Amino acid sequence: MPTLYETTIPVFIRQLQILSTLLNHGVAHAADSSNAVTEQSLVDARLIADMQTLAYQIQRVSDSSKGFAVRVAKIEPVAFEDNEKTFAELQERIAKTIKFLEGVKEEDINANENSEVTLKTGTAELKFPAKTYALNWAIPNFYFHFVTAYDILRAQGVQIGKKDYLGGSR
Repeated sequence: MPTLYETTIPVFIRQLQILSTLLNHGVAHAADSSNAVTEQSLVDARLIADMQTLAYQIQRVSDSSKGFAVRVAKIEPVAFEDNEKTFAELQERIAKTIKFLEGVKEEDINANENSEVTLKTGTAELKFPAKTYALNWAIPNFYFHFVTAYDILRAQGVQIGKKDYLGGSR
């Protein structure tokens, strides 16, 4: 059976790498003069008016993976400012997140599999065993924002598909 580390950190890293590739497709799409899409319009795009932008989705993918590592491994948090406004800045954030996750020690995650994790959301404070937190909150939240970023790009005409979403032959 896979360990808690194996089901989270390497998966987050791989998906962040895929997200970086998806953003590269967005840049190429914006550079194509045959459409009216710009990099800025993609970064600011939403699926619908009451949902957040592509930039926000990337920030939440980053934060959810970092937050999992910090809460479970009980390591010092690293904060990013949520001020990315360009594809280059979003790519930099993804790279910084990957670097942070690569520094997370497998033993620090696995040793805390049954420890209690506290998650503050608005006015609520939720408590979970770490494994439950991973499976019922952290991973689904990560994928919610990941797939929303994918969907925003796709809705804006970026030529990506299921193979790209899954990472091709990675």
